[in-house]
Amino acid sequence: MTRYLFEYEVPSTGKKATFSWIGKSEEEARAAVHAKVADFEFMELDDIVVGKVLEAKETTGNQYYECEGCSA
Repeated sequence: MTRYLFEYEVPSTGKKATFSWIGKSEEEARAAVHAKVADFEFMELDDIVVGKVLEAKETTGNQYYECEGCSA
């Protein structure tokens, strides 16, 4: 599995940021990032543009990632 870091934009507000996701492929990660960012931004999927991959890192199994529920 690979952690993909994507850039994204919310054209209606002009906001630009990054978001990452672990997936088996770039396409799988891109779809998950698109849905998750739309949820976080309280927007429809059509309002979010997921851009290019800025970084892709192989996961090694000894890395710690804090989930949404754990970080609250």
